[in-house]
Amino acid sequence: MKKLTTLLIIMTLLFNIFLLTPVFAVTNFKEGVYQLSSFNITSDNLYSIENISSSDAVYVLILDENQRTLQALRLSANSQKYNLIPLKPSYRILIVGNGEVVIV
Repeated sequence: MKKLTTLLIIMTLLFNIFLLTPVFAVTNFKEGVYQLSSFNITSDNLYSIENISSSDAVYVLILDENQRTLQALRLSANSQKYNLIPLKPSYRILIVGNGEVVIV
């Protein structure tokens, strides 16, 4: 009975560890240039972005590996969620402005 209980506890812990791993290790971004290969993104997932700043707007550019603009967004303060194009690890995200964005 002890072995069964121990096994169940271990399986529960492992199950929770693997299922609760975030897609992005960091999801809040401030002004800067970010290489997506630094984060745990997958090409299969679709992401959305929103500005959580209560007073500042931001501009967001998504660039490919050749620095071509693939998507450009202006997010006002407390913006709604906007869908992003399918992201690849080779892409960069450029954020300009004093706001703070969240990618989910």
